[in-house]
Amino acid sequence: MIWYNDLNDGIILSTRIRLARNIDKTPFPSRLKDKTKVREMLSDSILKSNSTLSKDFTLYELSKLSQSEKTAMTEEHLISPQMINDNEGAVLVNKDKTMSIMLMEEDHIRLQIIKGGYALDEAYDLADKVDDVMEESLTYAFDEKFGYLTACPTNAGTGMRASVMMHLPALVMTGNISRVLQSFSGMGIAVRGMYGEGTNADGALYQISNSITLGLSEQEIIEKLKVVVNKISDMEKQAREMLMNNRKDDFTDKLMRSYGILKYAVKITSQEAKTMLSEVMLAQNMGIIECNGKMTPLELMIKSAPSVIGGKDNLSPDERDKKRAELIRENL
Repeated sequence: MIWYNDLNDGIILSTRIRLARNIDKTPFPSRLKDKTKVREMLSDSILKSNSTLSKDFTLYELSKLSQSEKTAMTEEHLISPQMINDNEGAVLVNKDKTMSIMLMEEDHIRLQIIKGGYALDEAYDLADKVDDVMEESLTYAFDEKFGYLTACPTNAGTGMRASVMMHLPALVMTGNISRVLQSFSGMGIAVRGMYGEGTNADGALYQISNSITLGLSEQEIIEKLKVVVNKISDMEKQAREMLMNNRKDDFTDKLMRSYGILKYAVKITSQEAKTMLSEVMLAQNMGIIECNGKMTPLELMIKSAPSVIGGKDNLSPDERDKKRAELIRENL
Protein backbone atom coordinates (compact mmCIF):
# COMPACT_ATOMS: atom_id res chain seq x y z
CA MET A 1 0.00 0.00 0.00
CA ILE A 2 1.33 3.44 -0.91
CA TRP A 3 2.61 5.17 2.24
CA TYR A 4 0.17 8.10 2.38
CA ASN A 5 -2.85 5.79 2.15
CA ASP A 6 -1.69 3.61 5.03
CA LEU A 7 -3.28 3.92 8.46
CA ASN A 8 -1.48 6.10 11.02
CA ASP A 9 -2.10 7.60 14.43
CA GLY A 10 -2.26 11.18 13.17
CA ILE A 11 1.14 12.09 14.63
CA ILE A 12 3.57 9.57 13.15
CA LEU A 13 2.65 9.54 9.47
CA SER A 14 5.42 7.63 7.74
CA THR A 15 8.74 5.88 8.17
CA ARG A 16 11.69 5.95 5.80
CA ILE A 17 14.92 3.99 5.68
CA ARG A 18 17.56 5.10 3.18
CA LEU A 19 20.80 3.26 2.45
CA ALA A 20 23.70 4.90 0.58
CA ARG A 21 25.98 2.55 -1.34
CA ASN A 22 28.82 2.91 -3.85
CA ILE A 23 30.62 0.47 -6.14
CA ASP A 24 34.13 -0.54 -5.19
CA LYS A 25 37.02 1.02 -7.15
CA THR A 26 34.60 3.32 -9.04
CA PRO A 27 34.60 7.14 -8.79
CA PHE A 28 31.65 8.76 -7.09
CA PRO A 29 29.00 10.11 -9.52
CA SER A 30 30.38 13.66 -9.40
CA ARG A 31 33.72 12.32 -10.69
CA LEU A 32 32.44 9.55 -12.94
CA LYS A 33 32.88 10.06 -16.68
CA ASP A 34 30.82 7.12 -18.02
CA LYS A 35 27.70 7.11 -15.87
CA THR A 36 25.60 5.16 -18.37
CA LYS A 37 27.61 1.95 -18.11
CA VAL A 38 27.65 1.98 -14.30
CA ARG A 39 23.97 2.94 -14.15
CA GLU A 40 23.01 -0.02 -16.34
CA MET A 41 25.05 -2.34 -14.13
CA LEU A 42 23.22 -1.03 -11.07
CA SER A 43 19.74 -1.36 -12.58
CA ASP A 44 20.57 -4.87 -13.84
CA SER A 45 21.33 -5.93 -10.25
CA ILE A 46 17.57 -5.66 -9.64
CA LEU A 47 15.91 -6.05 -13.04
CA LYS A 48 18.01 -9.10 -14.04
CA SER A 49 18.19 -10.70 -10.62
CA ASN A 50 16.60 -14.04 -9.73
CA SER A 51 14.55 -12.30 -7.06
CA THR A 52 10.82 -11.60 -7.32
CA LEU A 53 11.87 -7.94 -7.10
CA SER A 54 12.87 -8.03 -10.77
CA LYS A 55 9.19 -7.94 -11.80
CA ASP A 56 8.13 -5.40 -9.20
CA PHE A 57 10.33 -2.49 -10.31
CA THR A 58 10.14 -0.08 -13.25
CA LEU A 59 13.18 1.90 -14.40
CA TYR A 60 12.75 5.63 -15.11
CA GLU A 61 15.63 7.39 -16.86
CA LEU A 62 15.62 11.04 -15.81
CA SER A 63 16.66 12.21 -19.27
CA LYS A 64 13.34 10.91 -20.60
CA LEU A 65 11.21 12.69 -17.99
CA SER A 66 10.00 16.28 -18.15
CA GLN A 67 10.86 18.78 -15.45
CA SER A 68 7.32 18.62 -14.09
CA GLU A 69 7.39 14.81 -14.00
CA LYS A 70 10.61 14.84 -12.02
CA THR A 71 9.23 17.46 -9.65
CA ALA A 72 6.11 15.32 -9.17
CA MET A 73 8.30 12.34 -8.27
CA THR A 74 10.02 14.51 -5.68
CA GLU A 75 6.67 15.56 -4.23
CA GLU A 76 5.73 11.88 -3.94
CA HIS A 77 9.08 11.25 -2.18
CA LEU A 78 10.36 8.92 -4.92
CA ILE A 79 13.46 10.95 -5.80
CA SER A 80 15.41 13.63 -3.95
CA PRO A 81 15.07 17.34 -4.87
CA GLN A 82 18.70 17.20 -6.08
CA MET A 83 17.64 14.94 -8.95
CA ILE A 84 15.12 17.36 -10.47
CA ASN A 85 17.81 18.97 -12.63
CA ASP A 86 19.62 15.69 -13.30
CA ASN A 87 19.53 14.08 -16.76
CA GLU A 88 22.14 11.39 -16.16
CA GLY A 89 20.59 9.51 -13.28
CA ALA A 90 17.70 7.07 -13.05
CA VAL A 91 15.34 5.65 -10.47
CA LEU A 92 13.81 2.23 -9.95
CA VAL A 93 10.31 2.42 -8.44
CA ASN A 94 8.18 -0.51 -7.32
CA LYS A 95 4.49 -0.83 -8.13
CA ASP A 96 3.05 0.52 -4.88
CA LYS A 97 5.71 3.25 -4.59
CA THR A 98 6.98 2.06 -1.21
CA MET A 99 10.46 1.40 -2.62
CA SER A 100 12.65 3.55 -4.83
CA ILE A 101 16.30 3.10 -5.77
CA MET A 102 17.96 6.31 -6.95
CA LEU A 103 20.91 5.70 -9.26
CA MET A 104 23.68 8.28 -9.73
CA GLU A 105 22.46 10.74 -7.15
CA GLU A 106 25.21 11.88 -4.73
CA ASP A 107 26.11 8.20 -4.36
CA HIS A 108 25.85 5.40 -6.93
CA ILE A 109 22.88 3.94 -5.04
CA ARG A 110 20.33 5.54 -2.73
CA LEU A 111 17.96 2.75 -1.70
CA GLN A 112 14.80 4.03 -0.01
CA ILE A 113 11.95 2.23 1.74
CA ILE A 114 9.00 4.38 2.80
CA LYS A 115 6.04 3.01 4.73
CA GLY A 116 2.95 4.53 6.26
CA GLY A 117 2.85 4.84 10.04
CA TYR A 118 5.51 3.86 12.56
CA ALA A 119 7.45 0.96 11.05
CA LEU A 120 11.19 1.46 11.56
CA ASP A 121 12.07 -2.20 12.10
CA GLU A 122 9.87 -3.41 9.25
CA ALA A 123 11.26 -0.81 6.84
CA TYR A 124 14.86 -1.63 7.76
CA ASP A 125 14.30 -5.38 7.32
CA LEU A 126 12.96 -4.78 3.81
CA ALA A 127 15.80 -2.38 2.93
CA ASP A 128 18.32 -4.95 4.13
CA LYS A 129 16.78 -7.66 1.92
CA VAL A 130 16.79 -5.45 -1.19
CA ASP A 131 20.37 -4.43 -0.40
CA ASP A 132 21.35 -8.11 -0.25
CA VAL A 133 19.79 -8.75 -3.67
CA MET A 134 21.82 -5.95 -5.22
CA GLU A 135 25.01 -7.07 -3.51
CA GLU A 136 24.73 -10.52 -5.10
CA SER A 137 26.00 -8.97 -8.35
CA LEU A 138 27.75 -5.84 -7.05
CA THR A 139 30.82 -5.25 -4.89
CA TYR A 140 30.34 -2.31 -2.54
CA ALA A 141 33.02 0.16 -1.46
CA PHE A 142 33.60 -0.86 2.15
CA ASP A 143 36.35 -0.22 4.69
CA GLU A 144 36.83 -2.24 7.90
CA LYS A 145 37.34 0.96 9.91
CA PHE A 146 34.94 3.39 8.22
CA GLY A 147 32.23 1.03 7.01
CA TYR A 148 30.41 1.82 3.74
CA LEU A 149 32.25 4.59 1.88
CA THR A 150 30.06 7.45 0.69
CA ALA A 151 30.46 10.68 -1.28
CA CYS A 152 29.64 12.72 1.83
CA PRO A 153 31.63 11.68 4.95
CA THR A 154 28.56 12.23 7.16
CA ASN A 155 26.94 9.18 5.54
CA ALA A 156 29.91 6.82 6.02
CA GLY A 157 29.59 3.89 8.39
CA THR A 158 26.21 2.23 8.06
CA GLY A 159 25.28 4.55 5.19
CA MET A 160 21.81 4.58 6.72
CA ARG A 161 19.38 7.40 7.37
CA ALA A 162 16.33 6.42 9.35
CA SER A 163 13.57 9.02 9.49
CA VAL A 164 10.03 9.42 10.70
CA MET A 165 7.64 12.05 9.33
CA MET A 166 5.62 13.58 12.15
CA HIS A 167 2.55 15.81 12.12
CA LEU A 168 3.02 18.35 14.93
CA PRO A 169 0.37 21.08 14.49
CA ALA A 170 -0.44 21.49 18.21
CA LEU A 171 3.20 22.17 19.07
CA VAL A 172 3.24 24.75 16.27
CA MET A 173 -0.01 26.38 17.47
CA THR A 174 1.21 26.61 21.09
CA GLY A 175 4.52 28.13 19.98
CA ASN A 176 6.56 25.30 21.49
CA ILE A 177 7.83 23.60 18.33
CA SER A 178 11.23 25.32 18.18
CA ARG A 179 11.97 24.68 21.85
CA VAL A 180 10.96 21.02 21.63
CA LEU A 181 12.98 20.28 18.50
CA GLN A 182 15.99 22.25 19.75
CA SER A 183 16.08 20.10 22.89
CA PHE A 184 17.02 17.07 20.78
CA SER A 185 19.62 18.79 18.59
CA GLY A 186 22.55 17.53 20.66
CA MET A 187 21.50 13.90 20.42
CA GLY A 188 22.62 13.26 16.85
CA ILE A 189 19.13 13.99 15.53
CA ALA A 190 18.30 16.14 12.48
CA VAL A 191 14.98 17.90 11.89
CA ARG A 192 13.96 18.80 8.34
CA GLY A 193 10.89 19.73 6.35
CA MET A 194 8.59 17.37 4.47
CA TYR A 195 10.93 16.99 1.48
CA GLY A 196 14.19 16.70 3.39
CA GLU A 197 17.23 18.91 3.74
CA GLY A 198 16.69 22.58 2.96
CA THR A 199 12.89 22.39 2.82
CA ASN A 200 10.25 24.00 5.03
CA ALA A 201 7.96 22.15 7.41
CA ASP A 202 4.79 23.01 5.47
CA GLY A 203 1.59 21.69 6.98
CA ALA A 204 3.40 21.16 10.32
CA LEU A 205 5.11 18.10 8.83
CA TYR A 206 8.61 17.41 10.14
CA GLN A 207 11.14 14.71 9.28
CA ILE A 208 13.02 13.49 12.34
CA SER A 209 16.14 11.49 11.42
CA ASN A 210 19.54 10.38 12.62
CA SER A 211 22.48 12.60 11.71
CA ILE A 212 25.21 10.16 12.81
CA THR A 213 25.92 7.03 10.76
CA LEU A 214 29.49 6.22 11.87
CA GLY A 215 30.24 4.32 15.08
CA LEU A 216 26.72 2.98 15.57
CA SER A 217 25.04 -0.14 14.24
CA GLU A 218 21.82 0.04 12.25
CA GLN A 219 19.83 -1.24 15.21
CA GLU A 220 21.41 1.28 17.59
CA ILE A 221 20.47 4.10 15.21
CA ILE A 222 16.88 2.87 15.03
CA GLU A 223 16.53 2.47 18.80
CA LYS A 224 17.95 5.96 19.43
CA LEU A 225 15.53 7.46 16.93
CA LYS A 226 12.61 5.64 18.54
CA VAL A 227 13.37 7.25 21.91
CA VAL A 228 13.28 10.75 20.39
CA VAL A 229 10.18 10.11 18.26
CA ASN A 230 8.27 8.69 21.22
CA LYS A 231 9.12 11.73 23.35
CA ILE A 232 8.08 14.20 20.65
CA SER A 233 4.87 12.24 20.07
CA ASP A 234 4.02 12.47 23.79
CA MET A 235 4.66 16.22 23.73
CA GLU A 236 2.35 16.68 20.73
CA LYS A 237 -0.39 14.72 22.51
CA GLN A 238 0.00 16.92 25.59
CA ALA A 239 -0.19 20.08 23.45
CA ARG A 240 -3.40 18.80 21.82
CA GLU A 241 -4.96 18.12 25.22
CA MET A 242 -3.96 21.58 26.45
CA LEU A 243 -5.57 23.27 23.44
CA MET A 244 -8.81 21.34 23.98
CA ASN A 245 -8.88 21.99 27.73
CA ASN A 246 -7.80 25.65 27.79
CA ARG A 247 -8.71 27.10 24.38
CA LYS A 248 -11.44 24.80 23.13
CA ASP A 249 -13.71 27.34 21.42
CA ASP A 250 -10.93 29.20 19.59
CA PHE A 251 -9.16 25.96 18.78
CA THR A 252 -12.18 24.14 17.32
CA ASP A 253 -13.33 27.30 15.52
CA LYS A 254 -9.96 27.55 13.75
CA LEU A 255 -10.10 23.92 12.61
CA MET A 256 -13.72 24.11 11.47
CA ARG A 257 -13.05 27.29 9.48
CA SER A 258 -10.24 25.52 7.60
CA TYR A 259 -12.59 22.65 6.85
CA GLY A 260 -15.24 25.06 5.55
CA ILE A 261 -12.81 26.90 3.27
CA LEU A 262 -11.50 23.65 1.80
CA LYS A 263 -15.03 22.38 1.17
CA TYR A 264 -16.14 25.48 -0.72
CA ALA A 265 -13.08 27.33 -2.07
CA VAL A 266 -12.94 27.92 -5.83
CA LYS A 267 -9.22 28.66 -5.82
CA ILE A 268 -6.55 27.74 -3.27
CA THR A 269 -2.75 27.96 -3.29
CA SER A 270 -0.49 25.06 -2.42
CA GLN A 271 0.65 26.73 0.80
CA GLU A 272 -2.92 27.45 1.93
CA ALA A 273 -3.98 23.90 1.10
CA LYS A 274 -1.15 22.33 3.11
CA THR A 275 -1.86 24.48 6.16
CA MET A 276 -5.63 23.90 6.11
CA LEU A 277 -5.38 20.19 5.30
CA SER A 278 -3.01 19.88 8.25
CA GLU A 279 -5.63 21.47 10.49
CA VAL A 280 -8.38 19.24 9.10
CA MET A 281 -6.17 16.20 9.69
CA LEU A 282 -5.75 17.33 13.29
CA ALA A 283 -9.51 17.84 13.69
CA GLN A 284 -10.20 14.43 12.23
CA ASN A 285 -7.70 12.70 14.52
CA MET A 286 -9.22 14.42 17.56
CA GLY A 287 -12.79 13.50 16.62
CA ILE A 288 -13.85 17.11 15.95
CA ILE A 289 -14.57 16.47 12.26
CA GLU A 290 -15.57 13.25 10.54
CA CYS A 291 -14.15 13.05 7.01
CA ASN A 292 -15.58 10.31 4.82
CA GLY A 293 -14.22 11.51 1.52
CA LYS A 294 -12.48 9.56 -1.21
CA MET A 295 -9.04 10.78 -0.06
CA THR A 296 -7.52 11.46 3.33
CA PRO A 297 -6.20 14.96 4.13
CA LEU A 298 -2.63 13.59 3.91
CA GLU A 299 -3.27 12.08 0.47
CA LEU A 300 -4.76 15.38 -0.67
CA MET A 301 -1.60 17.19 0.52
CA ILE A 302 0.46 14.97 -1.77
CA LYS A 303 -1.96 14.92 -4.71
CA SER A 304 -2.48 18.71 -4.64
CA ALA A 305 1.24 19.60 -4.73
CA PRO A 306 2.04 21.92 -7.68
CA SER A 307 3.68 19.45 -10.07
CA VAL A 308 1.35 16.58 -9.17
CA ILE A 309 -1.78 18.68 -9.72
CA GLY A 310 -0.36 20.18 -12.91
CA GLY A 311 0.73 16.86 -14.39
CA LYS A 312 1.84 17.21 -18.02
CA ASP A 313 -0.61 20.04 -18.74
CA ASN A 314 1.82 22.89 -17.99
CA LEU A 315 -0.91 24.79 -16.14
CA SER A 316 -0.48 28.37 -14.98
CA PRO A 317 -0.42 29.03 -11.20
CA ASP A 318 -4.01 30.33 -11.36
CA GLU A 319 -5.18 27.21 -13.25
CA ARG A 320 -3.42 24.98 -10.72
CA ASP A 321 -5.12 26.82 -7.84
CA LYS A 322 -8.53 26.20 -9.42
CA LYS A 323 -7.79 22.53 -10.15
CA ARG A 324 -6.42 22.05 -6.62
CA ALA A 325 -9.56 23.52 -5.05
CA GLU A 326 -11.74 21.30 -7.25
CA LEU A 327 -9.73 18.18 -6.29
CA ILE A 328 -10.09 18.96 -2.59
CA ARG A 329 -13.81 19.85 -2.80
CA GLU A 330 -14.62 16.59 -4.59
CA ASN A 331 -12.51 14.28 -2.42
CA LEU A 332 -12.35 15.65 1.13
